[in-house]
Amino acid sequence: MTGTILFITGTDTDVGKTVLSLLLMRLLAVTDAIYLKPVQTGCLDAEHDSDAAFVHRHLPGGLPRGMAPADCIHSLRPLPKAPLFAGEPVDFDALRRFIAAHAQRHEVTVVEGAGGLLVPITAQKTMLDLALETGASVLVAGRAGLGTINHTLLTLEALRARKARCLGVVLTDPTDATPKLDRAENSAAIENFSGLPVHGVIGRITDLSSPPQSALSVVGTAFSDHILIRKT
Repeated sequence: MTGTILFITGTDTDVGKTVLSLLLMRLLAVTDAIYLKPVQTGCLDAEHDSDAAFVHRHLPGGLPRGMAPADCIHSLRPLPKAPLFAGEPVDFDALRRFIAAHAQRHEVTVVEGAGGLLVPITAQKTMLDLALETGASVLVAGRAGLGTINHTLLTLEALRARKARCLGVVLTDPTDATPKLDRAENSAAIENFSGLPVHGVIGRITDLSSPPQSALSVVGTAFSDHILIRKT
């Protein structure tokens, strides 16, 4: 039986996908959940310099079932480029099988994409194709500040056009630079034009090893109707 696959994408690179994935993994601490970063670019050392290593460092007890960070990554590319241009050709089918194999063994598989939704993995396939072909439900991470309405709505339009299952949006503001009114206006506009929920804004987190309940609650809201998040 295949478990639930949750795909974390973003409106761009560096919009908080990894932090969002970390928060979700913390909420799933007593669930049979696994974190995967199928393609990592701009990284030379999976054990120390990857997004999986970041998640490993900040999860109590590390990654599930003693996994090393390198076990979470199928394709490592040193150049900070889209996977299509970051090194040797990526085997898309191998990526899909990598995710599917973990989903067969775990109740929840959290998959973090690379960059935005339409980042090319091969000359024919994008991150959106990977989400669709693994049967994943998608959550979008976006910036809270100026420009996010356009970027987020374009991402949601791409999901809608391909009939992807979208769980909505979480906005991030890691330096708390966006005024509360702007956060609220941007969230309302995204909801109004997309018909999808903005679950909240994750602001600055001073200690990622012990994130505030407010940040965890935003992520919990995004997934509460989709998966059972058990209480620790």
